[in-house]
Amino acid sequence: MPGTAIGPRWLINKWIARPASDWLIVVVSIGLHFGWVQWTGGGDLLGKPGREQRLEMYTTGATVVAVTGSFITAAMAQYAAATGRRMRALRTAGHLGSQFRRNWVSIMSTTLLVAGVCLLATVLDVTERDPGGVHWIVEAAFLLCVARSYRLLWLLNAVILATDRDLAESPLNAGRPST
Repeated sequence: MPGTAIGPRWLINKWIARPASDWLIVVVSIGLHFGWVQWTGGGDLLGKPGREQRLEMYTTGATVVAVTGSFITAAMAQYAAATGRRMRALRTAGHLGSQFRRNWVSIMSTTLLVAGVCLLATVLDVTERDPGGVHWIVEAAFLLCVARSYRLLWLLNAVILATDRDLAESPLNAGRPST
């Protein structure tokens, strides 16, 4: 039975369709990392540096996420302004349109959440060794950012491909040789 195998493409398509699954990835990853740190006594990437260095990581993380948020807003504007047959299909096709909207909202909400977590961590992380574990929350936020970054790349690729194909078929390009 062709097409029924569970492979990497199937797994990625299932993951892309469910932005909430990123939270499961984060919980499992943090749990495994926390277990590793407890078992080995090493490998605590954000907990090992002193307070000043952790604060720098938190503020840098908040800054990077805020700048990325502005790029995401520009990408969403491109998505909203794009016209053509394929873009219309991306927006209106039942499951595909809602999938795009869920992914855009999940990415944008993550930038706000992660920036807030990083800024809150600068207030809560008050000791040299961070016994309260604030750095674990920041690590979880960073992992969520990584997962949502792949979603962003997927969305941008889909929008660019659809827009380019629609542009190639537009009446203005009729008769022009393609490159």
